[in-house]
Amino acid sequence: MSSRARSTHAWWALLGLAVLAVACSQEKDAFLNRTFHRLTARDNGWFNANEKLKETVMDMEDAHVDNFDEVLPLFVYGTEQQAKAAVPDLEKCIDKCSLVIERHSMEIQGKERNAWIDDAWFVIARSQFYKRNYSEAERGFTYISRNFKGSNRELESEIWLARTAIELEQFGKARSALDHVRDAKKLPKGFDQGELAAVEAHLEIRRGKVDDAIMHLERAIPLAERKRERVRWAFVLAQLYELKGQEEKAIQQYAQVVKMNPPYEIAFHAQIFQALAHNKGDSKALRKKLIAMLRDDKHIDHFDMIHYALADLDLKERKDSLAIDHLETSVRVSTTDTKQKAKSFLKLADIYFDDRAYVPAQQYYDSTRNLLAEDHLRYDEVDTRARVLGDLVEQLAIIEREDSLQALMGLDPDELQKKIRGIIREREDAELEQQRKEELAREQAPPTTNAPAAGANGRGNWYFYDPQQIGRGLSNFRKKWGARPLEDNWRRKDKSGSALAVSEEEEGIEEGGEEAKGEAEWKDPDFYLRDIPQGDSAVAESNARICSALYASGMIYKEELKDIDNAIESFEVLNNRFDECRYTPEAHYQLYRIYLQKENDGWFSLEGFGSQTYANIITERWPNSEFARLVRDPNILQADEARRVEEEAAYREVYRMYREYSFYPVITACDRVIENEPYNHFRPKYHFLKAMAIGGTRDIPSFRTALTQVTAEFPGTEEAQRADELLASLNGGPGGGAPRPKTAGAPAYKKDDGPQRYVVVVPNRTVDMNTAKAALSDFNTTYFGHTALQVNGNFLDSGHQVLIISPLPDKSKALEYHGLFEANGDLLSGLNDQGYPAFIISEANYPLFFESKDTAAYQAFFQQNYLDGQ
Repeated sequence: MSSRARSTHAWWALLGLAVLAVACSQEKDAFLNRTFHRLTARDNGWFNANEKLKETVMDMEDAHVDNFDEVLPLFVYGTEQQAKAAVPDLEKCIDKCSLVIERHSMEIQGKERNAWIDDAWFVIARSQFYKRNYSEAERGFTYISRNFKGSNRELESEIWLARTAIELEQFGKARSALDHVRDAKKLPKGFDQGELAAVEAHLEIRRGKVDDAIMHLERAIPLAERKRERVRWAFVLAQLYELKGQEEKAIQQYAQVVKMNPPYEIAFHAQIFQALAHNKGDSKALRKKLIAMLRDDKHIDHFDMIHYALADLDLKERKDSLAIDHLETSVRVSTTDTKQKAKSFLKLADIYFDDRAYVPAQQYYDSTRNLLAEDHLRYDEVDTRARVLGDLVEQLAIIEREDSLQALMGLDPDELQKKIRGIIREREDAELEQQRKEELAREQAPPTTNAPAAGANGRGNWYFYDPQQIGRGLSNFRKKWGARPLEDNWRRKDKSGSALAVSEEEEGIEEGGEEAKGEAEWKDPDFYLRDIPQGDSAVAESNARICSALYASGMIYKEELKDIDNAIESFEVLNNRFDECRYTPEAHYQLYRIYLQKENDGWFSLEGFGSQTYANIITERWPNSEFARLVRDPNILQADEARRVEEEAAYREVYRMYREYSFYPVITACDRVIENEPYNHFRPKYHFLKAMAIGGTRDIPSFRTALTQVTAEFPGTEEAQRADELLASLNGGPGGGAPRPKTAGAPAYKKDDGPQRYVVVVPNRTVDMNTAKAALSDFNTTYFGHTALQVNGNFLDSGHQVLIISPLPDKSKALEYHGLFEANGDLLSGLNDQGYPAFIISEANYPLFFESKDTAAYQAFFQQNYLDGQ
């Protein structure tokens, strides 16, 4: 190359550098500057961040498992666990766009000249939204709408501001933001009208205004830009029609969803829900469709739901026996969906309960309770019915057993042996039938399929290191097994008294069963002979058990089940069978109360039979009893109830003092009631509360004495049982000491929302501090790379050290750190899963904690002032 050419190239290079230097300026509003910063902002930072955000959101949507027992969400934002797992990726999006704003913003004379800066802010705000950091998201969307008037992102930010407000349940703010968009005179080119209408529908659903939500969804569906959105919104619209009792519209809308070629789960449920929404007319076509679905093996994991839908049609047409058959089949063919199995069990339980067939109802409620999530709307009702019916079934079993034994008592030896052989044969037949049903269920169960290969998502992550795959796996696990605690032998659960059959996997696991012992005990005739009453005293004891069981079952019918007819029958059987037993006066009094209430409700007997009949019997046979006194003056009972209400209010006040750690005033108040009110309804509770207050003063000998007094004076009560447990702890059992709501002499910690530290207390012997610091540093870099956090260590006492993470600027950021620390399952393994105390503490409170070294006292403060109500 000639020297002239080299000189020319050098000249052009210098010129290029000069132009680049001029273009880099963010303060000069020239075409070259604007072009340079717009291109660099769009193609370097914003594009990559936006693609990463779209990928992260798509992962959340793909991992989402819909709960079809509820109205589906119109928008999928991921679970809290998924949000925590996505924090590193979302932080990258925030960092990239923050860098774009820092290096390429051209705010000149109060106006932004770089058209991509609002897009960068939009990515930051949406990333904060998907992190569930709604306050920062709201701040970001508000900034865009106020500072970028007329830009493409102004109205989009208003819509996302409304989404954020809805998640914060600030519905008025959400409505205001959406109205601002609706009132805009001119909409940007390509503005998503469907999203606007869908967000309005989302708002109305959250506010409970279903009619308005339907109106907005009907407008949103044809405007939806993505098929995924259109299908979901159409399905939700069908659910809302059904919710409003518009069954015909719901059925038609579900049919429209099926025609949209939706994902399998939505398509399947749309077909099932057509049957469930059917409420009148001929169901032949729906039945034909459901039966055809049973012949398609792709639905094999949902055969249980199909049978449930057939049972629903049967019940609507009053074919209860057919419905029961379908529901039993639904349970038998169930494979993976425990929620559906719980629904089938619950439907069976309700059918039998409504028919007052309490024994099978108890079994099915018990089975339902084993599978139902504790946050289910009917969990408390199911739990109560299972428990109450369990008590009832126990009493009925006592009556049946004693009656059977007394029936055997009068037989001659040959007849007795013949009768026993018949009993054994009946039970053998029942066991064979049960085995047949279990074998049939196993034959109908589908074969187990292999899990998909690692890396099937195309991203190259090993399954167990991929947070999205883990989230999806957790959702599928909960779908099959329910919300189970993390513990050993998690599949084991006592199924006694339950309609659940023992699964094939668990059969034969227990060693030392009947097979190991030889032939079952119930097959031996002597098993039945030894309990037959022999002699007058044994018969009297048997009758006493029957008397007690009849009265207990009558009270369960009356008080718990409100089944007055069965209550009357139980009490009358007791009175007719036993002229005088332990509960004869009580049974007459209960019948008096029942008929008195019936008469007050307008009932009368043409034969003159009623409450007065039993009142006369009580006053004649037991004139000096408490029951005679209550019959003569019914107002005594009302006065007693009024006194109980007053006593309860007084007890609650003393208990409030205990919760405030005023131990000595509590002891004084309890002594006053114990000494002066021998008939106080809450006397056992006062004794126990006094004992707990004594324990709070750390007077262990007196605490032990007070607990012993509770067990001695109130045996069989809940208070005595708890006192026994505490005594066992004091005597070296599990637990290790008197519970205290607060450590005596704890420092006076103060609430402080300012700068915070995060503290982990670890034992010296088992934790290597260098390893722990390295793990925390890696965690901080991954999740809080934009925050300069330091990890320090210090000795707390002879057995413990503290790891201190600081500075955390405020309480909000510290709570975010705590949530991520608790949830992390890889970087902090061995640190956050060992039960070590970990808490947030303000800069002002830390010296007080370090001086007192009372971890338990500070943790109580931390729970009350940081975590409660979060």
